[in-house]
Formats: sequence, C-alpha cells, structure tokens
Amino acid sequence: MANFSQRNIKLVASLLLIPCVLFLFDTSSMVSRNLEVKENSSPYDMSCPLAIEGSMGVGPDVQGSLEYSNESGAQSMISRALESNGGLDGKIVMIGDSHTRQIFTSFVCIAHTAAYWKDDNAYTSAMVDIYNDDMYHDVRLKLKEGFGELFYAPTGGKINTYGWSGIKQPMVGNEDWLKSCHERKPFYLDAYTYDAANENQPYSEGDERFEKVLLGEKDIVFFNAGQHNTRESNVNNLTELLDCMDTARTNGDDLGWPQISYIISNQLHFNNLEEGGAHGISNDLYELCLEEVDRGNNPFLKQDKDIFGEKLVTAGFDLDLGKVGNFHIGRAKGPNLRTDCAHWTTPGVPDVLAKEIARSILITRMREPSRI
Repeated sequence: MANFSQRNIKLVASLLLIPCVLFLFDTSSMVSRNLEVKENSSPYDMSCPLAIEGSMGVGPDVQGSLEYSNESGAQSMISRALESNGGLDGKIVMIGDSHTRQIFTSFVCIAHTAAYWKDDNAYTSAMVDIYNDDMYHDVRLKLKEGFGELFYAPTGGKINTYGWSGIKQPMVGNEDWLKSCHERKPFYLDAYTYDAANENQPYSEGDERFEKVLLGEKDIVFFNAGQHNTRESNVNNLTELLDCMDTARTNGDDLGWPQISYIISNQLHFNNLEEGGAHGISNDLYELCLEEVDRGNNPFLKQDKDIFGEKLVTAGFDLDLGKVGNFHIGRAKGPNLRTDCAHWTTPGVPDVLAKEIARSILITRMREPSRI
C-alpha cells in the first residue's frame, strides 16, 4: 500500500472547507434565480426520457418513498451541484452496477425537471430492455451550454466487472486506467457518440458510433464496487489505481487526472439480520423485505468505510438507510417474479443517494485551487 500522508493532508483541508460549503450553499442565502429550487410534489416522472418504468411508483410504500425523496432536499442540492459545474464544462461519470444506475437515473431526471438538459434528445443510451421496463446500460447526456456532460459507464476504465453476459453485458471499451496510470498517460472513456442509436452495441475501435472522451482534472468520477461476485476484484483494482495515482502525484507526475470519488454501497433488506440484510433469496415470492436492519452489520458497508473512508471524497457514508426497508421494490407483481430487497421504488431512496453525490460534487469543487 502506498503512503497516504499527502492524501490525508488534503482530506483534512477538505474537511475544514465543509462548513464553508454548507454555509455558501444554504438555502436561505440563495439569491440566484437558478438556485431557488422549490421541491416539486414529484421530482420526476416518466416524461424524463431516462426514467426506468420498472421502478417508478411500484413497491409497498410508494407515497412514503416519494415523501422521503421530497423531504431530503435532493432537488435543491442537485441543482446547486449542477450550478457549480456551470462554466467548467466538466464531466461527471458514475461507474457501478444497477444500484449505481438507479442513482444516476435519479440525478439526471431531477436535472431534467430543473431544465439543465440541453434538450430532450441530448443523450445516447444503450437500451437493453431485459424485462420490458426501459432498462439501459451506458449513457451519455449533454447538459446546457457550459454545464458539461453526465455519463453512466458500468465498466469505465476497466476497473469494475460484474460477470454479466449477453444482453446484460454493458459496453466494454479499450480504455484501461490502471495501465494508463502506470504509463503516466491521460485517462480516456470510450463512449457512444450522440449520433449513435439507443441500443446496446459491442465496442469496436474505429466504429463511428463510438469515440474517446478525454477526462481531466475538472472532471469527477464516482465509483462503487458493486455487490456481485466480482466485488473483491473491483475493490482491489480501484485500490491499486488509487495507490498508483497517489504515487504519481507524490513524484510530480500528475497528468491532470480526474478526481476519483466513491459512492457508499447499497443498503439491502434481505432476511439475514446477522449481516445487516445483505443476503437473501430473491426468488422467494413469499418473502417480504425486512423493514429494519443494522447497517453496522453489513459487510459491504464495513468494507467501503475501512478501505475508502479515509482515502477519497465520498458520497453517502453518513447516510443510514437501515430503517427504510419498505421503500424497496419488494415483492414483484409483473413478469419479473422475484422479491427485490435491493433496488428501490422511485422517486425515493435513489434521489437521496443522488443528493449525496451532489454534496460530494460541491465539496470537490470547493477544493479546486481555482475555486478557493
């Protein structure tokens, strides 16, 4: 493991800036018209082009989920984060499994409600439509002029794998951030062009449907290692990448790489209290999600905090979702016959996690030398 002394110094400096962030972005101090955001009765609906029908308004407590979203202030916080990106034309990338996709969907649909999209067609998504519920993988979205782009790239940088195959497999590009770091080269993200069709296509170098997107120091990449059987390799890959980047920066070899941040793993509510609801049988149609679990027993959350809690700007690490088990999708009523105690009713918990990403963006922007 690398010596993290310089990173810890930066972390302390960032923590000292947090009260400044909270003061500067307090609702009572907002004077800009763009920042005066009133929480809508619903932060988004199926009029958002990237809304996922399979999770919209389903679950045992739809109204409670909506109220949980609105009471969180997610809409206001996300608008503030997007405003902080204004003029930078920065890129925000989210890398993770279907749980991260739910958070990304909340973030971009709230941005759509707040009119930050360039227009309703300013995106490309790899639709997979596994269960006829508007599911997608890789997404590229253009915001208003000067406000940058948003990406959902499950395997971006070749850090994460998930063991998916066939139509479930997201695009796997040629970029390799570990290799780029060791060779002291810039990071690129292989992405669809905006002219590409909204369908899942295997990546091919030189294909006009794809292009390489350069990521630099004004860009932010959010990782989550996921909860598939490849999680350990994902954690190890990300740890190696962070060590490599830390060593390069210590030696003065920083090429202006993007800021790396980490999203807390999803809180599940399956039937094993001993591990905080982290495991269960999803095809048991008679099983209901637990209403309450102890997040302190969840091995994924423990690992996140032990490995990444002191290394990175993080999102959602102080959020306790242990008591909101009824906000999961729960027992299925459609063609996908399983009990889902992992994914969430939307609007709902994913909006609150998206708010935590927005808060992390604000902290990151405050740490940038040009903003201090």
